[in-house]
Amino acid sequence: MGLEKTEYLLNKFGYSFTKKNNVIQIKMDFAQRLFIRFSESGQIIIKDKLVGWNFLTGLIEMNLKNAFLYNFVSALLITVLMAYFFVEEGITYVVFFYLIFITWLLLWTTYYLLKAESIKRVLISWNDDSPDV
Repeated sequence: MGLEKTEYLLNKFGYSFTKKNNVIQIKMDFAQRLFIRFSESGQIIIKDKLVGWNFLTGLIEMNLKNAFLYNFVSALLITVLMAYFFVEEGITYVVFFYLIFITWLLLWTTYYLLKAESIKRVLISWNDDSPDV
């Protein structure tokens, strides 16, 4: 997969992207970015990042793997706090809100992961199937 070929195909299919030196940044929905770094040796590095306001990390910028770990640790901490403060006093309706929170995190994590992996697969298939530009 070459830089020019990737640029051509991103333009052809209407993806929003910017190019700076040997890095292409693809802007995806809901503050997700995909960075494709082309090195002189032919190695290609593809990384994802959640930037700005997003539904998993708020304003904190991080990659999807770290966002998943961040939310996992947050959920564990909230579980311990809820068990200590609310369930001990017999207030069990808070568990409903907790389940909504966990569902929200799982849905958005799945969404971001599927979007990142699908664009990676598209880029790989372009490299395999399309003629050189």
